[in-house]
Amino acid sequence: MKKLLVVLAPLALILSACVTTEGTTGSTAATTANGLALAAVKVGVQAKCVTEINNNTYWKTASKLMTETQQTELQTEVCSCVAEKATTSVTAADLVVAAMDKTSQATLAAKVVGNSLNACVVETLKN
Repeated sequence: MKKLLVVLAPLALILSACVTTEGTTGSTAATTANGLALAAVKVGVQAKCVTEINNNTYWKTASKLMTETQQTELQTEVCSCVAEKATTSVTAADLVVAAMDKTSQATLAAKVVGNSLNACVVETLKN
């Protein structure tokens, strides 16, 4: 399901960039496309984040002490934080490149997760 979402989100972005309504200015269309691109990146970042957490040795050890519900809640909280940080660390140029190239999209998601995962884990555990 997550893989399907990661594939469909960029497709929706590309298709929506071609759609305009009567009376819409170019800047409004660009803003909408930018928002959709950022949403697509967030989806990719969240998927990458879950994968990175599940592959982490420390997570594997710590998760043995948690219930499945606790694991899911913590993963959701951490990966939501990572996805929100994507909004501040991704440039418009990154979004354009990621919208057109699947490899760039994966690279961008990995970069965002790598830059913010540890900070989000610490932030989540402090709360």
